[in-house]
Amino acid sequence: MKRFPAAAAGLLLAAVALGQDPFGSSDPYESRFKIKPNFQIRFRVPDPGGEVTLKTRQPVRYEKDVFWEGSEEVEIVYQDVRIRADRARYDFPTDTATLEGNVVIDQGPTRLAGSRATFRVKAKTGRIEAARADLAPTYHVVAASIEKIGEDVYRIHDGLFTSCDVPNPEWSFFLEEATVTLDDYARMKNVSFRAGRVPLLFTPYLIWPTKQDRASGFLTPGVGYNSRRGAYLGLSYYWVTGRSTDLTTQLDLYSAGALGLGEEFRWRPSPESAGIFQGYAIDDPEATTCVPVAEEPDGDQPCSLADGRAGVYARRSRTRWKARLDHVSDDLPLGFRGVLSVREYSDEQFLQDYERAFSLSAARQTLSRGFLTNNFGDHSVNLRVERSETYFGRRVVQQRLPSLEYSRRTSRIGRSPFYLALDSSLSYLDVDRGPGLPEGTYGRFDLHPVVSFPWKTVPWLSVTASAGGRFTGYSDSTDSAQLRFEGASARRDYGEAGLSLVGPSFSRIYDGRIGPYARFKHVIEPRVQYEYVSEIDDPSRLPVYDEIDSILGRNQVRYALVNRLLARGAAPQASAEEVASLEIAQTRAFDSPQTLFPGSPLQLQAPRTGPIEGILRVAPARLFQLDARTSYDTRASQLTASSLTASVTWKTNYLNATWFSSRPAPPAGGLPAGSTAESDQVRFSAGVDLFKALRVDTQLNYDAAQNLLLEDRSLLTFNGSCFTLFLEVRQLRLPPETRRDYRFVINLKDIGTLLDVNGSLDRIFGP
Repeated sequence: MKRFPAAAAGLLLAAVALGQDPFGSSDPYESRFKIKPNFQIRFRVPDPGGEVTLKTRQPVRYEKDVFWEGSEEVEIVYQDVRIRADRARYDFPTDTATLEGNVVIDQGPTRLAGSRATFRVKAKTGRIEAARADLAPTYHVVAASIEKIGEDVYRIHDGLFTSCDVPNPEWSFFLEEATVTLDDYARMKNVSFRAGRVPLLFTPYLIWPTKQDRASGFLTPGVGYNSRRGAYLGLSYYWVTGRSTDLTTQLDLYSAGALGLGEEFRWRPSPESAGIFQGYAIDDPEATTCVPVAEEPDGDQPCSLADGRAGVYARRSRTRWKARLDHVSDDLPLGFRGVLSVREYSDEQFLQDYERAFSLSAARQTLSRGFLTNNFGDHSVNLRVERSETYFGRRVVQQRLPSLEYSRRTSRIGRSPFYLALDSSLSYLDVDRGPGLPEGTYGRFDLHPVVSFPWKTVPWLSVTASAGGRFTGYSDSTDSAQLRFEGASARRDYGEAGLSLVGPSFSRIYDGRIGPYARFKHVIEPRVQYEYVSEIDDPSRLPVYDEIDSILGRNQVRYALVNRLLARGAAPQASAEEVASLEIAQTRAFDSPQTLFPGSPLQLQAPRTGPIEGILRVAPARLFQLDARTSYDTRASQLTASSLTASVTWKTNYLNATWFSSRPAPPAGGLPAGSTAESDQVRFSAGVDLFKALRVDTQLNYDAAQNLLLEDRSLLTFNGSCFTLFLEVRQLRLPPETRRDYRFVINLKDIGTLLDVNGSLDRIFGP
């Protein structure tokens, strides 16, 4: 991968910026902000030997082996060099061509043009005045003079470099002098970046890689100002460490004393195996930290300390860090596949202070995992490791160290009419739920076979019966209140049975053209799903780690009426597709479902009749999609949950909207004063091309229950003929503060990112 080269030092920017995102890969807009550079100059090396061919429309003078002169449509050809001019003189002893008037020198994909030139044809060196160079793929150089001083070495005097149309480029690099060595480096002096004729950036010295392959060198520096850490300078060095590896080192300096250091190491030992490690650490004098209330008595944003005590957010000096590791190997021996993904942060607030994506800034869990898996036939073997860290008032850590899993997909047992599915695992687990809750390690063995018998003799009716059981053994157990481990083993056994009935189905076909469809089929099918799980002895002593441990006794039936609408096009070969469906369902329990603490008020109050559920899906022609869901509690006579998701896509434009609401029926005793269980959330995103060169993207995250806009993010994109401008404005409301910031990015055609600055809107418009 080629990298955009940059100044080694001395680049001055007239901008205000916030410190750069250490990684940036988590930002959903990042792929648009960052583009790969494409700077390269390629020449084909011709075969040695050959003669110089001289042509002209009007020969003037000629003396054999001494000189030759011509005028009008002069052409000189040697190997891959073709020279044209209005007038020319060629001296045979020195192999030198003196050219005047509309001089054009073509060599491979490169063209040099000017008013006058002196060129040694066989050596392919010389000087051209009032020069212009056109380089692949779309680069242009206009200079007072260009010298070709070696086979791959050029010297430029008083010129400009651009990928815009000349003579009036929208942007350009103006340089006093440059020595360019192909497949090596360009070394430039007194370089300024200009928008039109206005100079914006300047550096006294610039080193620019011109290698066709990856090139070691300094990357684009970042400069600016941060309201907490002061003036900012970011330097990065890219180092090609091997044929399939590279390393990028990032150094961030702040005038207030903060120092950040980052490393990115990438490797690709084979086409089917690759990985990346990214690490970043910063000595932050203004870190958001949870401290005891006694240290900050005037604090107004509460938090919880690691030991469970109450605290408040404050600014403290501390070292903060982030680590990311990703590796995938699809070519392991014996058909195995390996994946490793690690995410680690020094503290919860790091996410809010540095991540730009709302999903990460608001995240309350970090998950790291890896697996080694192999699938053969109906069988699967998986070795899994996992670590999750959750922040919800207290820090909860759960780890698999490791877990060996075997599963058999539902498949026929020999030639019998029966089918077998099997899930099993052997795990070594570690949990730390915080002060006063279980902490320790234990082993767990789980075996879950299920035998099923499908009956589909009648086309409009499908019946499947199943039976199975589960055995789970634990090397340790908890006390009856689940507050600590007791050091005694435990086991769980239960049996299960099920019956699924689909049908009898009824259908009707309708002819009629609507959009791309010419025929429709309406299908009505009732569905009944019965499920029985026997009760578990003493479930409160079982340590709960994941969904395997959360299964408790139940005896219930779910019945549903499903309407499906299928459509097909007018073409004979067109296939039918489901364009809409409507499902109305309800669950009825024959016994009160078992809870973690049998006989508790929670179990006695649990209703046996569940809410009426409605699910509507519409997806015609892959242009519009809608998913609507609702739950109605007949006992409380109210809607308890609703959601609506809709999306429209056309060309490069899109609209996505999601609304979900939760209004659970209050418990018998009611809720504490001032508290509410209701929730209303709205998510909206859109991207629309306003004009040919202008586009706007926006994201909104709104909490309707609190009348609170959690995130408002808009991105304005302007595509010029040889550049792209991005302006992003965002408001992010997360405790302990609300952040309002901007981001401004300039990408140059075939060059890459020239400028990427961030800033605080509060800093600009605040009091």
